[in-house]
Amino acid sequence: MDIMSLATELNLMGKFVYNVLYKWVLSWGIDGEVIGPFAVTVILFTLFLKIATSPLDVWQKIIARSNSKKMEIMKPELDKINKLYGNDRNTLAMKQREVYQKYKYSAFKACLPTVVTLVVFMVVFGGFNSAVKYHNVVVFEELQKVYEETYATAYDASIGQGNSATDAAQEAISQAESAVLEKYELERFLLTDNIFMPDTWKNPIPDVSTYAGTGMGKLGITEVDKTTYEKVMKPIIEEYNFNDKGKSAWNGYLILPVLVGVLSIVSSKLIKPPEQPQVAGQTEEQMKMQQSQTKMMQYMMPVLMAVFSLFYSAAFSLYMFVSSLFSFIFNVIWNVIQKKQDAIERDRIMSTTVKKK
Repeated sequence: MDIMSLATELNLMGKFVYNVLYKWVLSWGIDGEVIGPFAVTVILFTLFLKIATSPLDVWQKIIARSNSKKMEIMKPELDKINKLYGNDRNTLAMKQREVYQKYKYSAFKACLPTVVTLVVFMVVFGGFNSAVKYHNVVVFEELQKVYEETYATAYDASIGQGNSATDAAQEAISQAESAVLEKYELERFLLTDNIFMPDTWKNPIPDVSTYAGTGMGKLGITEVDKTTYEKVMKPIIEEYNFNDKGKSAWNGYLILPVLVGVLSIVSSKLIKPPEQPQVAGQTEEQMKMQQSQTKMMQYMMPVLMAVFSLFYSAAFSLYMFVSSLFSFIFNVIWNVIQKKQDAIERDRIMSTTVKKK
């Protein structure tokens, strides 16, 4: 596939990650034996993004805290209204709306940052996927050029020495494969050999079915000539996709997917979901069902994050891990501050009550 045509498919996020931030990190001359430049790029990008969107998190928590206090005040009135007008849905809805307006309660304000966060997640997901796809095309086309140039030079030299066409071709293939192997460099992250592949039992180097295939866990570069890909990548696949005993080698050991899942669960425990208000006209039974669905979603998100980590690149898993770690630290600090504020508020109320008496 032509690099220039694929470059037009990079979305804005992918262009920023690969063409701006990654190239900037490459200029540092980082030794990629343990942590490659793209891993550093992912970490920096995630920190920049989390810092940029942190006002949304603060706003969401402030609104949720305000709504929680308002709900404590409204609840007796809402319970009373529900008992009085439970059989009259229209009147119940009208009275509930009056209570919400009276206390200026807004569930939408608390939900808006979450919606924005989900949109950011999908944009980043698409950006990383396009950047990973683009990188694999860039690497392959560079290796293909090295292979073809080395082959042509070696073949002509061998023919010039009086060798037969068959012998010249074999010598040229040998030299071309050596040149490709020497040119190729893995982008590592700790125990993960290739950050552009999943941190799982997948091979470090994508075979032709992974490279040209479509669907979850596939790169979807369908325009490549499969025979050419297998020819050029053959020495690299043999070098990295098999261990000393000839068995299939793992790209990683599922460390990032496990960390992402655990951190997501722990973070969700730190975030107390706000008490859901009754939708106008909603019955007690419907309210219980709504609360049950909210609780289920609290556990579904960590599972989804782990699934994304299993089937997509370790680069995206690293993004989710750093993002979850940032959120975890942020939530811990916020909870500590909130507890201190609650203690100060309780002391103030107690002292005011005592003075009145």
